Amino acid sequence: MSEIEQKLRSDYEQQHGSEGITYRVEQLIATLASIIDDERRLEQVVKTEGASYSTRGDKGQQVVKARPESVELLKLRQIKLAYIKQLGLGVSKADIESW
Repeated sequence: MSEIEQKLRSDYEQQHGSEGITYRVEQLIATLASIIDDERRLEQVVKTEGASYSTRGDKGQQVVKARPESVELLKLRQIKLAYIKQLGLGVSKADIESW
């Protein structure tokens, strides 16, 4: 069990009690922990390489495009919030940053 998963489980137990941890909840927590790991990896790529890049279009004009990692990061954050909501975790910015 990863450190993030342990923190999520602890937060869940504080809010819902340890009796409420079913197999489904364990799977949701494990998946959310994986999503948070992926989010951190993508954040690092976006931080070092930027959210967009420039290229030349077929007519020679400069075109600015969103980096695929940046787009994926936005999608992943929406999915993360859905998992948090499904688990019923009351979250603040401090909670999210502590994971």
